[in-house]
Amino acid sequence: MPPPSHCERRRGTVGQQGLDWGAGYVPRDRGEISEACRQAFTAACHLLLECTTFPVYLSEDEMEGLYRDMFQRTGTGEDTLPLWLRSLMVLCCLSKDYYTQHVAISSLLELVNHSQSLALVIEDKNRRYKSSDNNPFSGRLQMVTVPPVYPGVLKAVENSTDFYQRVAQVLWGQLDMERREHHISCVELFYRLHCLAPSTSICEDIICMALLHKDKAVRLEALHRFSVLWHLTREIQTNRTMSLNRSFDRSLFVVLDSLNNQDGSISAAGQSWLVRALSLSDVVRILEPVLLLMLHPRTQRSAIRCIKQNLTVGNLKLLSWKDRGSSRDSGHCGDGMATDSLSQEGLLGRVTIVDREALWAEVEHVPETVKVVPQTLGKNGSRSEETDEEGDGEEEGRRREEEEQEEDSEHTESADTSGAQLSTENSSSGSTPYLQRPDYDSSTDGPAPNGLRRNDSERTQASESLSSDEDDAELEALARSRLLRQEQERREAIDSLFKHMLLYLQPYDSTRVLYAFSVLETLLRTNGRPFVEAISATGVDTSSTAHLNLICNLLQRHREALEGRSFYGRLQTQSPTPFPHSLLVELLTCLCLRFLRSYYPCYLSLGPRDLPGNRDVQVKSVEVLTHLVRQLVGLTGSQEARNLDFVRRLLTGCKVQQYVLLSLSASMYVSQRQGDYRGEGLLEDQGGFSEEHLINFGRGQVWSEHPLQMELLKLLQVLIVLEHQVWPGGAPCCSPENQEPPPTTAATSPLAKEWQTAVQYQQSIRALQYVQSQPIASQGMFVSAAARALQPQYGYAMHPPWVALVSASLPYLGRSLAVTVAPFIAQICKNLDDLVRQYDHESAKSYQSWSPKRENIAPDYPLTLLEGLTTIAHYCLLEHRKPPVVPDSVDIRNARNAIIEELPRTLNTMALLWGVVKREETQKKNSDSGLGSGRNTSTSVYFKSSKILRQKILDFLTPLTAQFGVQVMASVGAVWNSRKSRRSHSKNKVCKILPVASESRLTIVDLVKSLNTLRTDTILQLVKEVVKKPHQIKGDQKSTLVDIPMLQFSFAFIQGVSVQTLQENVTPLLNLLKESVQLNLAPPGHFLLLGILNDFVNRVPNLDNKRDTREIQEVTQRILEAVGAVAGSSLEQTSWLSRNLEVKAQPQVYVEEEDPEDSDIYDSDAKANAMVSSSAPSVYSVQALTLLAEVLAPLLDMVYRSDEKEKAVPLISRLMYYVFPYLKNHSAYNTPSFCAGAQLLSSLSGYAYTKRAWKKEAFDLYMDPLFFHMDPGCTTHWRSIVDHLLTHEKTMFKDLMSMQSSSMKVVPNVEQKAMLLKRQAFAMFSGELDQYHLYLPLIQERLTENLRMGQTPSVAAQMFLTFRVLLLRISPQHLTSLWPIMVTELIRVFVRLEKVLLEDREVPKNLNKGGRGGHQRNGPVTFSQNELDMYLSACKFLDTALSFPPERMPLFQMYRWAFVPEVDVDSYSGPENSIMEGEQECRPHISRVTEGLRYRFGEQNGAGEETLSEHLEFPLLTLRSVSSITQLVPFFRVLGCSFKGPGSDPQPHPLPVADYPAANSDVVLRKLEQIIEGEFLESMDS
Repeated sequence: MPPPSHCERRRGTVGQQGLDWGAGYVPRDRGEISEACRQAFTAACHLLLECTTFPVYLSEDEMEGLYRDMFQRTGTGEDTLPLWLRSLMVLCCLSKDYYTQHVAISSLLELVNHSQSLALVIEDKNRRYKSSDNNPFSGRLQMVTVPPVYPGVLKAVENSTDFYQRVAQVLWGQLDMERREHHISCVELFYRLHCLAPSTSICEDIICMALLHKDKAVRLEALHRFSVLWHLTREIQTNRTMSLNRSFDRSLFVVLDSLNNQDGSISAAGQSWLVRALSLSDVVRILEPVLLLMLHPRTQRSAIRCIKQNLTVGNLKLLSWKDRGSSRDSGHCGDGMATDSLSQEGLLGRVTIVDREALWAEVEHVPETVKVVPQTLGKNGSRSEETDEEGDGEEEGRRREEEEQEEDSEHTESADTSGAQLSTENSSSGSTPYLQRPDYDSSTDGPAPNGLRRNDSERTQASESLSSDEDDAELEALARSRLLRQEQERREAIDSLFKHMLLYLQPYDSTRVLYAFSVLETLLRTNGRPFVEAISATGVDTSSTAHLNLICNLLQRHREALEGRSFYGRLQTQSPTPFPHSLLVELLTCLCLRFLRSYYPCYLSLGPRDLPGNRDVQVKSVEVLTHLVRQLVGLTGSQEARNLDFVRRLLTGCKVQQYVLLSLSASMYVSQRQGDYRGEGLLEDQGGFSEEHLINFGRGQVWSEHPLQMELLKLLQVLIVLEHQVWPGGAPCCSPENQEPPPTTAATSPLAKEWQTAVQYQQSIRALQYVQSQPIASQGMFVSAAARALQPQYGYAMHPPWVALVSASLPYLGRSLAVTVAPFIAQICKNLDDLVRQYDHESAKSYQSWSPKRENIAPDYPLTLLEGLTTIAHYCLLEHRKPPVVPDSVDIRNARNAIIEELPRTLNTMALLWGVVKREETQKKNSDSGLGSGRNTSTSVYFKSSKILRQKILDFLTPLTAQFGVQVMASVGAVWNSRKSRRSHSKNKVCKILPVASESRLTIVDLVKSLNTLRTDTILQLVKEVVKKPHQIKGDQKSTLVDIPMLQFSFAFIQGVSVQTLQENVTPLLNLLKESVQLNLAPPGHFLLLGILNDFVNRVPNLDNKRDTREIQEVTQRILEAVGAVAGSSLEQTSWLSRNLEVKAQPQVYVEEEDPEDSDIYDSDAKANAMVSSSAPSVYSVQALTLLAEVLAPLLDMVYRSDEKEKAVPLISRLMYYVFPYLKNHSAYNTPSFCAGAQLLSSLSGYAYTKRAWKKEAFDLYMDPLFFHMDPGCTTHWRSIVDHLLTHEKTMFKDLMSMQSSSMKVVPNVEQKAMLLKRQAFAMFSGELDQYHLYLPLIQERLTENLRMGQTPSVAAQMFLTFRVLLLRISPQHLTSLWPIMVTELIRVFVRLEKVLLEDREVPKNLNKGGRGGHQRNGPVTFSQNELDMYLSACKFLDTALSFPPERMPLFQMYRWAFVPEVDVDSYSGPENSIMEGEQECRPHISRVTEGLRYRFGEQNGAGEETLSEHLEFPLLTLRSVSSITQLVPFFRVLGCSFKGPGSDPQPHPLPVADYPAANSDVVLRKLEQIIEGEFLESMDS
């Protein structure tokens, strides 16, 4: 509950200590008083008033006695009040006869007024002449009019009675509905009482308490009485002869506040009064107290230009020091506003009246605090305080002289940016002459950087000339001056944002100004249209309205302060039109803009609430201005010429758009500015002060400027609409003060006018400052602000207002539509990408540097951006614009092109958001089913409403697909190209050629599938259009064709659709393949077409429609031929007219796709897609061969039915024409193609119907002497080829075994038999187990024939290889007849080796017998490589036989004792150990060979020592070849120890032993298979 008011406190005093001045009075009824009595009383009152005017003549002594009686005598008893006065007071308050009561009140008020006036005259005369020696009345009689009521009596009435309150209550009560005939006299008396009362609150408290009564009926009655009072005082207040020092301000404010009352009847009554008052031209009376609050002397401000011109470092410090003192004094100085209003006393305490008398006195008198603050300071900043005080008079005189020399402009508070910049440039150039370079320096602007780099590189040379030193110095000076010039231009551009600002000269009460703005806001919000019409028709004219005298005086003083002159004191010139704005609406607009532009200076000492209060005032001023402009929009909607002209003058005269744009740009700069500037840093390097540093913006965070910016954006929105209505052509005329000179030649033709308009627009859009002749949408300041608005440094809280502004202003942007929306959309996408990036990194907690974590963002932030993106894009792209504002087709076309260029970026953002939606849905499903794990779930609040987000994405994309399906699909291809393929770990090489879609790419597929306007056939049709005419997607640094990415998308899309969908869309898919294969695609495109076809055929194998089957066969042929041409791209003709092809002698690279990580589609770090034109696709030949190898055979088998297989043979022959040249070339550089060709031939050979296309060439390749020169990876393919070659023809194996060695051409006869034997062995090795056991007689015959005809070491080596193959491919029961041959041959080779090694030991003579190896006595022997290969092959055969499990090789166990020692005879110490005389000891061949090696080469102690600690198992020999016989020593040694039974004496040095039999026979057999397979291969040529 608020404290008691002043009136209530006074009533309590009167009740306790007041005079009982009404005691004993018994009022008469109205009927008891006759008319004659009334007339007599009236005459008596007139007589009393007349008598008070009679003068008397008094001597000097009598005059002094009168003065003492009047001013020095005081009394408190009843005798203080004369009886006649008491009687008159009683009649005023208690009479029941209204006529008598009004006469008494009127008479008494006239007596009080007359007494006060006479008392003032007497007191003034006595004060003037009492101390004067020259008194003209000394000793003379004086004519004096004695006051009827002395001042002491009046004071007693005021302090000891409640007379004024009771009279006011009586008169207020008589304004009811029952006594209408007395209303006029009541109102007149009530107003006179209000003016004569000791306090202004006496009458107003009664009115306000009635208006704020708890009883609703009382409040409604009070509103009616106030309405009567208001209307009946209209003529009284407009009469200039009456006192205008008081008005019912508080009551008026309470009534205006009732407009916001929640009770409808009270607000309706208030609005009824307001509408009637406005219709009767009472808007001046309503606004007068509001304007007085807004124009209070303490709100004076000066233009920042005036302050900057007069500040130096020294006087800035002095000003700061003096301001601290003045701020302490200013807290106690008197002003026109009651200081007790700052206390929280409810509405009556806050909304107090404006004391007009105090305001007049304050502005006419210069207060001491103002004298302390210097208006213009001297140049010497280091003088002492005493010197400053002594020189105040000189400074004042100098200031006035300077002001007289300045040009008097009507709008000095406005920021003329061009002139300010020019003056700044002049002052800068004058103070820093070293920045001005000679003319010849301009010629070095271009090559300066190159020359500077060149000189830097030459600076290290020792012989540097003097001229180069001078050049370096000149270039350094040039670079330095350029940097300084750039810094200066940047500084000037920043300062131009602050030149329009105004600085307060002292703190002011922001709460009063805020209340004034709230009143204006209430008027505009509740009754905007009539209020705006009233202020638009009412001028600021003091001749017709006496209320404006004080207002106009304050306006002129504020103008003086803006121009740098003093606010206080007598005005120098009294202009008949003190304010240039003639209408109230212009005055209010200008005042709103002034409060918007006004800041506190940095040197002013402020309280804790001053800065926030001024910020609130700025925000409120913009709110009021927004309401005002919104009403002006409705006012100009009728397109009346009078309204249009008036609004044009208002906008241009007040510079509304300019100041709003400047304020917005400055606020945005301040919000993102880093650091806090203080007064000590005001001085710049070049001298002078920066406007930015003079202003105190506070130390708030980035969001402290957001409330102002939000309101400025709302204001901009309605200003843009208003501009469009008053200037339909979009070119506002210039204001008179800034009228630009017209062009020298006026444009006459429409083309010339259009050209001139375009040039002006281009100049405006590039300008950094406001251009007067262009609308807001064409201002470079606005476009630049919109482009930067959504950047994070300006605060995320500002993004929704900016999105709302741009979305609502789209129809009015005109030429600027494209340049505004393109960067805006790009920034929206970037912000959404950042949110998704944060979402991706939240679970890992690794994204610590994301800026939005420093600021709270609304959870619906992504939805807001999406809605704005949808609105902007659909407006520019779709044709459903509403008729009121139809933009130009050229502007829409430019905007459409800009949006389409940004479509890939936008679609990339949609795909990222779609991925988030899918993950959120998956997490929700997992959590609902209890499968979710909280470790990798996101805690982001921005994407929790996944259903709404999903719908927003679809709402954006779905309408675009109807009209811009091709552009959307091309953007899909561009986004697809920016995503990384999943690295496949599959052994299938096709996965490397046809990219496997990653999760990010599958998200794109899912997004496209979710668009209900895109059916499968539509998607395929759009893909076909994009592939036929691939769009160039422009990025930051590259442009990329999207045909290949589009086909990649199609491949993934088709893989994801169901079989039923494929069956329903056979024709669109075939059309896509048919038309795409005819295009000049890059090789990966043909690969993808083949992949799509293969997937389709495998999933839809049987088609009932024969026409579709024929079309599939036709498409298959075309695609395969295209891929075959790519496969043959590494071939060339052997001669000009020859059709024979050979492989180009060049390296062949297997290109694998390596896309960058998922990144932004325009990220400059992303690698370009590996694209090779179809004219040079040779690097893709290996991929083509590999793809054909995997796909060709099964594809043709599915495409051609069983009765149509023969139709595929010609196609296969044409394809194999490109394959066989690769298989004929066994060079190392051809290895990739050779392997791919072998794989292709292997896959084809599995189908018998294809043998006509490859049988002859494959057999020729098999008989090629270089056949075994291949990569190990090709062996499996060739085993399959040879097996199929021998299987499809029943006699082929027999013919091969019967073949003579002479068939091996181009090979010496010595090697022919060995090579043929090796191929026969490979043929058997390529088959299955016992596949050729029926041919064993033939095989045995051929082996016997080779043995009988005499064999060379090479043939013997191949013979043992054949034996090993037979052991693997023929079951033991079928090998019985071959074992004698194999054992005999093995023994023969070992005997031969033993003979060579032990020959010298058996024959003492030093003879050279016909051994294969030459030797010396007791010396090592040498063997040829063929002999070493033979011995190695024999050992491998023995190793193979020993590796088999005994049960798998039973017959060999009978011969094993002949080769490996099973008992250590030398160490046996039992009985019967002697040999009979004449008998020869039987020793195993391994022992004899080991002994021969020891004899020839000594003990090989080092051989095999490294294997002592290893675990040995069969097979032991893995060597491919040996260069010395000693390499077999470890093998012999292990065999010599591995089969000896137990009982042998332990050796001092244990020898290595292999496990026999092997633990796992299957592993041994696989190992033998691998070793024998490798035995066939030979080294490749480089």
